[in-house]
Amino acid sequence: MVSGYGGEPILQGVDIALEAGRIGVIVGPNGAGKSTALKSLFGLISLDQGRVLFDGTDITLVAPDKRVGLGIGYVPQEMNIFPSLTVQENLEMGAIIRDDDFSHVIDQTFEIFPPLKDKRYSEAGQLSGGQRQMVAIGRALMVEPRLLLLDEPTVGLSPAFVQDIIERITSIARSGVGILVVEQNARRALEIADTGFVLAGGKNLYTDTGENLLNDPEVARSFLGG
Repeated sequence: MVSGYGGEPILQGVDIALEAGRIGVIVGPNGAGKSTALKSLFGLISLDQGRVLFDGTDITLVAPDKRVGLGIGYVPQEMNIFPSLTVQENLEMGAIIRDDDFSHVIDQTFEIFPPLKDKRYSEAGQLSGGQRQMVAIGRALMVEPRLLLLDEPTVGLSPAFVQDIIERITSIARSGVGILVVEQNARRALEIADTGFVLAGGKNLYTDTGENLLNDPEVARSFLGG
């Protein structure tokens, strides 16, 4: 993928591939193009070069809302909930494109995120940061996606909530959903990654299993704090 916001492209040739039920993690320094890669995959940014394939179909020119209908969920880092709506209403908004009975998906979401069940009638804006992130991911799950794109899901959270969110992500992947995560907590994220993508300067610097990247001395020194 080659893409950006006008002018010099942010992504200058990034390749990402992920299989169903696998966790991919994108790490790298600030400005490497991590969030831009997710936005490009979801169609929020048009590609200057390259293609986006989903289940073998070219969706490069498909609008973001249509990509949701195909089975791609996207959770941005900011402004990812409706704070004045209840938890239940936020989840229902996530299912707005559905015209069938989705009550079972709400029940499944509460199974994945038990803290939300007791808060289902509370305003989402009154929840803790970790619980708000659960609501945001839960909204994306309402369309029963096959691919989930998560931008910095643990940013600003306490260590306890970081661990909680990481465990929930792993659980979702086990259900068969492919998950691609941009994460600042690189070491912790790579521990659960089937594939890790280290970006720098808008290009793939390393692509390998999470385990191999964690054990690579150069990756550890340059991107994981030693």
